[in-house]
Formats: sequence, C-alpha cells, structure tokens
Amino acid sequence: MLLNGTIAAGGGTGVLSPSAFLGFIAGIILVGFVADVIFRRLSIPPTLFLILLGFVLSNVLHVVSPDSVLKIAPYFGTMAFAIILFEGGLALDIKVLVKKLTIAFLYSMVLMVVSTVAITALWVFYGGELSIGLLIGFMLGGTSGAIVLPLISKLHVSPEAKIISKFEAVLAEIYIVVGASVVLNMLQGKGGNPLQYMFDSVVYAVLIAMAVGFMWLQVIKTLVQNEIYYILTLGMLFGVYWVVELLGGSGPLAAIILGMVISNAHNIVDMIKPVLRVKEDRLEMLNFTLDEFTRKVSVELSFVFSTFFFLILGMTVNLRYLLDVHIIQGMFAVFLILVAVRLVVTFLLYRVDRDLNMRDGLILLFMMPRGLVSAIVAFTVGMYIPDKSHMFLSYAFGVILLTVVWMTAGTFFTKIFLTEPKEEKVESRGFWGLFKGRRR
Repeated sequence: MLLNGTIAAGGGTGVLSPSAFLGFIAGIILVGFVADVIFRRLSIPPTLFLILLGFVLSNVLHVVSPDSVLKIAPYFGTMAFAIILFEGGLALDIKVLVKKLTIAFLYSMVLMVVSTVAITALWVFYGGELSIGLLIGFMLGGTSGAIVLPLISKLHVSPEAKIISKFEAVLAEIYIVVGASVVLNMLQGKGGNPLQYMFDSVVYAVLIAMAVGFMWLQVIKTLVQNEIYYILTLGMLFGVYWVVELLGGSGPLAAIILGMVISNAHNIVDMIKPVLRVKEDRLEMLNFTLDEFTRKVSVELSFVFSTFFFLILGMTVNLRYLLDVHIIQGMFAVFLILVAVRLVVTFLLYRVDRDLNMRDGLILLFMMPRGLVSAIVAFTVGMYIPDKSHMFLSYAFGVILLTVVWMTAGTFFTKIFLTEPKEEKVESRGFWGLFKGRRR
C-alpha cells in the first residue's frame, strides 16, 4: 500500500521507493521482451515463464501478497482483457470468421458441456455435492481468451485454426461466468434461466459493439491526423465494455467484436453490398482501412498488458493452497479429464473439418490454458461458500498451472517435431469424414 511516498511490499518485509518501483516496472517489461524473443526463436511460449516469475515474486521473494493481488486482479484483469481481446479482434479476418463461426461455437460448446459434466460426475462419484461439482466444472471447463489470443496469433497455424481457437476461448469465458452465476443463484434460491443469460450475453455484445464500431469509424476519419486518437479509441473501448456488462452482456465478446469491426470495415462493406439495396456512395462512408501505425500501437500495448497479466496470474497462486495430497490428486484428476475430453472432441473436429491439417489439430489440442477468469470465479465462489474457499482456490490455481505447462510443452513439441504443413488433398468431408480416410 502507499505509505509516505513509498510502496510497501505485500508481505510487509520491504519497501519500494517511487524510483525503485519504476525500476521494478522496467524490469518486468524487459523480462516480457526477453520472453517474447525466446518464443519467436524457440517457440517456447512466454506464458509459463511469466506466471512462474509472478509466483516467485509473491511466494518466494514476498514482494507482494497473493491475497492482496487477488483483490486488485479483477480490476486490472478486466482492463487487460479488454485491451488484449480488442487487439485480437483487430487481427481477425471477417471472411474466415463467417466461414468458421458455427463450427467454433459448436466446438467450444461441446468442450464446455462435456468437460463440466465429466468433472461433476467424478466429483459426485467420490461422494461430493452436485452443486459443488458443477461449480468446479464450470470454473475449470473453459480456456482463457487473454492467454490464447496473443499466443495463437504468433503460431504457424492456418487462419481457420486461429479463428476456432480464438472464439472458443472467448466464448468459454462467457460459459464460465454464466454457468457459475446460475449455480450460485440456485444455491441462494434465486433461480435463473441459463439460456436467457447466454442470449443476453451474446446479443447485447454483438449489437452494441457493431453499432459503436461503425459509428466510431466516422470519428476516426475526422481525428486520424490527431496523435491521441488511439487513446480516445481505448476510452471508447472501455466505455463499450462497461455498458455491455451493465446491460447483462459479455464485455470480452464486445471487445473482440469491436476490434474486428474497426479492422474489417472494408470487408464488411463488400459483404453487405450484394445483400442490401443501398447506393454505394452511402456505404462508402463505412469503407475504412485501419492504418499500420494504429495496428502497431495496439500490438505493443497488448504486449505490455499481457506481460503484466501473466505476472499477476502467477502472483495470485498461493503456495499453501497447493500443499495438500488430496487436493493434488484432485487437480491431476481434473486435468486428465480436461485433456481426455479435448483429445476426443478435437479429433472429431479434425476428422470433420477439411480445412484443418494435423498441425492445426495438435495446436488446438494443446491450446487449453485456464486463466485469471477461473481464478476470479474461484475467489468469488469462495466468498459465497467460505467453508470451501480453500478448496476452490486450490483447484483453480493447480489446474491453471497444469494446463499452462501442457500448452507450453505442446507448442514447443509441434515446433520441434512437426514441419510446416504442406497442401494436402482432401478425400472426404463432412460427417462421413469420421468413417472414411480423411486425406491421402
């Protein structure tokens, strides 16, 4: 906390002066840069390294307290989500998205439902309560968009695989929040319609983000010569995120759609021209291509927030929550369930979707990190069920670490042992691809 112009360390064992705090921030940014260089050279994702660094800072060096970080994590995490997902939206190709949106939705939904059911069934089988099993299942059933989006954008996979992975992660975060909220409401006797929650989350996010995105394009055209227009765009992004969440929609989904609309305006215009009977000069006002400077600024800002995001994620891991034999057994059981479910569902996706090659399938298999959303849900659920807060936090932290290690090892494996994919001739497609030879 702030004390007479200094910052006290979380454990109370040391004090950082304002200048030392700046040095601390500079060191973190330098570490993030080095980790990014290592990733580009060796394809070892920086995520695990940064999380472990955060863990060391909080549990070994005691620079901060994990419990204190958890209190500020929702605030910084939300801002980081918005910026990271917005940058991810800027990198999306609307034409590929339209082609793969349905299969991405089905892929994410099947993964979430089957994972949650399997974890809940295991919990009940060993004598646990159904409601607690559902909460653990929803909490850990989905991946983290804030981890997946910046990483998958840098991997050598097809655009189709990137679209599926990105939207699977973004939709998964909606499922996590909606599912956990519904179960908590049921425990408190409030009830709730999960389908209505899901409908509101998606519809409000899509409609508001698209409307604001097209309107903001006109503002950008008038401010493009102003050096601060990107900062205004960030302010607009935060405002949209807040309004969408206020109305019951999904802020993360709104952020990625907003970025997609701004960067794909010209493609959207080309797509709607044949459908709408509108004069071309009226649509021309929407025809806008984002300049390279804005894209670079967005990427660099996303890099900074990603670095701090992963560090904060590591700082929230509390060592004392992990030193329990029964908890460790449970964490590995949940992790193995998640891997098994993802292996089966991804294999079916690979056999059905003729646009994916073997490298794409393996990357999708490994791209299953859990993140700060799971940690925040665990912390929130623990406040409602205090006698089991230790257990929820333990499962969240443990599975987060295991899935990030899995992702790191998997992406490194594909880099070392798989060469760049060549064009393959497709022999079968669609549902029958499950039963016939897929390629030759």
